[in-house]
Amino acid sequence: MNHVDRPEPRRPKVGLEHLTLRHEPLSVFVSAAAAGDAASVCLSVRHPGTQDRKVLRATMARLDALGIPVAMGDGFLLGPGTGPEDLRRQLDILADMRAPLANTCAYEPDTDAPRDPGAITDLLGEFCRMARTAQVDVLLEFTPLSHVPSLAAAVTLLEQLDQPNLRILVDTLHLVRAGEGPADLRGIDRRLIGYCQLSDGLRASEGLSAYLDEANNDRAVPGEGEFPLAEILSLVPEEVTVSAEVPSRRLERAGVAPEERARLILESSRKLVARART
Repeated sequence: MNHVDRPEPRRPKVGLEHLTLRHEPLSVFVSAAAAGDAASVCLSVRHPGTQDRKVLRATMARLDALGIPVAMGDGFLLGPGTGPEDLRRQLDILADMRAPLANTCAYEPDTDAPRDPGAITDLLGEFCRMARTAQVDVLLEFTPLSHVPSLAAAVTLLEQLDQPNLRILVDTLHLVRAGEGPADLRGIDRRLIGYCQLSDGLRASEGLSAYLDEANNDRAVPGEGEFPLAEILSLVPEEVTVSAEVPSRRLERAGVAPEERARLILESSRKLVARART
């Protein structure tokens, strides 16, 4: 019997989210992304470095030299304190990043406040039209910490708005904390998924306050927790960017340097994505 060599599977591309190292200067974040062989990065339009034009220009020049694109601009918050002019100024920063996606979130800091997607419907629709003029697609990030608390609520809002440049960002932490999972993803049109942020954790949470701290400061490295990540990733279209969002107080307190954290997080994420797509 003739032996037929099978081609090596393609190495999955995984990006690095800005929140992973949000307290670091942009130069450190870029070095960490390069050390971990990130396929792309996300940058926040709210970070002091991106709001400094000189720093941002230097950052973009370095990313260009490294061949690392900015896949998405984060930090477009929708709420009572945000108006169209605020969002337009942030779109100008996004243009300097040359990012094709703007991520919105209707963050609600009051854990006792009722969640109401209708509270941001008009502003989100206006922002989608504004972004379309700038040739930017918009992502909607759902989370129980926002007025769009679940995947189901996000799908309903997209159907109501009917904006051609609006899709959903699936963050694995928020999906699980919303009490949802692979079965819920199977029930939606996969074309609605525009981006995936990857992290891990325990199945159970101790309430919204603990979850808020977890989301911002201490997520688990993909593959080291209890989330059904392989099933979730198998339902994310392969052309959609998967990017690791793993702020880790545990690793930071253990003295793990930013570059080493990025290497660990990205390599674990790539292995998980590879298994999910096999």
